[in-house]
Amino acid sequence: MKVIRTLLPLLISGLVSWWLATFSAGHVQYEGVVDDLSSWNSFFSVFGVVYAIVAGFLLVTVLNRYSALSQTIEDELNAVESIRDLLVYFREDQLEASTKMKHSLEQYVRSLSESEWVRMSDPGSIVNSDTSEELYEIMRSGRAIRVEDSADRVALSAVVENVSEVARLRTRRIALSNERLPPRLRLLVVFMSVAMVAGFIFLGVRSPSMHVFMVVAIAVSLHLLYMIVDDLDHPFYGVWNVDKTPLQELLARFETELRSSGRSV
Repeated sequence: MKVIRTLLPLLISGLVSWWLATFSAGHVQYEGVVDDLSSWNSFFSVFGVVYAIVAGFLLVTVLNRYSALSQTIEDELNAVESIRDLLVYFREDQLEASTKMKHSLEQYVRSLSESEWVRMSDPGSIVNSDTSEELYEIMRSGRAIRVEDSADRVALSAVVENVSEVARLRTRRIALSNERLPPRLRLLVVFMSVAMVAGFIFLGVRSPSMHVFMVVAIAVSLHLLYMIVDDLDHPFYGVWNVDKTPLQELLARFETELRSSGRSV
């Protein structure tokens, strides 16, 4: 399905550019067009450099944000797992408090998977980065843990530190997911892409087949570049998107552990 969504727009661009190149051979070309190649060379030299700078800047920007968002989500899940693992340090007489903390962690992961992920996937929605109720519940469940010796004190301190880390990473994740490329930059790329293809259409080439090949190749390439930038700018859906598998696996592990602890009780 993703392959079809990628190839279909490119096929349409290729067919349209092929028709325009074929049409221009008999209607747009003028006498002495081949002699103007030096002028076209100057145009493509200046315009191509500017286009490469703008396109490269946009591509690096969205790639860096995509990588930062993926790493932030991974770090957030690791912090949640660290809280779960730190509960091992508390004695068995605090099993009820530890289980309550695991339940709150499971609800937080579920909220991220089923609620926040959907809102982050909506390009027209701005997700609120304020502390969620599920995160508050993790904090409240931590108060049920009693500190009876130095080991409990150290373990609880580490739990609180990781809860703070989860809150910080959640804020950063939401901030990254809310970022979008400015519309004017998108408009600039579209305009420059159209101008670049139009320049190749008006370019004088003695061989019609070579002219068509050049126009189709540049049109498909620029369209694919824009699709990549657009996909990376919306990292929660499309062909290239943030992998949700680690989140779903963590949620499944929490459900399994909580069912096992429920049977043991």
